Amino acid sequence: MKKNILIAVVVFVLSACSNGDGSIRRAIEEMRERYLSTTLQDIYKSCFQDYYGVTHLLSDRESVKRYIDYELSNADSLVSSYYEPCGWRGEFIRVNLSAIRDERITTDMLTDAFMASAEFSMKNSTEEWKTLWQDIMAEARKTTPVLKNFSEDSIAIAALLDRGEYVMHHSKEYRDAHHPHYRIIHHTIFERDILPHLQE
Repeated sequence: MKKNILIAVVVFVLSACSNGDGSIRRAIEEMRERYLSTTLQDIYKSCFQDYYGVTHLLSDRESVKRYIDYELSNADSLVSSYYEPCGWRGEFIRVNLSAIRDERITTDMLTDAFMASAEFSMKNSTEEWKTLWQDIMAEARKTTPVLKNFSEDSIAIAALLDRGEYVMHHSKEYRDAHHPHYRIIHHTIFERDILPHLQE
């Protein structure tokens, strides 16, 4: 069963790495199927994570590790899947804290992978992102009947981008339903340092 899940995720990542509306559409459909409370705001978050990578302010390593431990100990629920791709390109992978809970990886391993991923992050153009978001919006608009608060979210995102900002949190609906607790890791670091332990 786990092998089949792994194959499915790898296939999705490979298909998502290509450009074009087809891969964006598949990524949106995957998000909606996996998380029923997904809103446009959550689609936006996943895609900007894939584009920009780690956007947290990283202080010292021990502070990052302590916060992971704090989040893990205070999480009321954790998703069962250990990892999933962000967005449509598969540049960054969400590694869920359930992998630590189930002792597949350690907090130290996730901390180091997260810190190392900062090297690959936040180097892309804001103007290019605004253009890409229009392509993503065009695909997301086709799902308007099943996306709650679509109009409100699209206005809020446009205002965010007009201010020259791009960071947005998960929607309350998503947080309440799915309890997201994860760190995003660049795919090269994930494949080298994390994935082998999740395949054991």
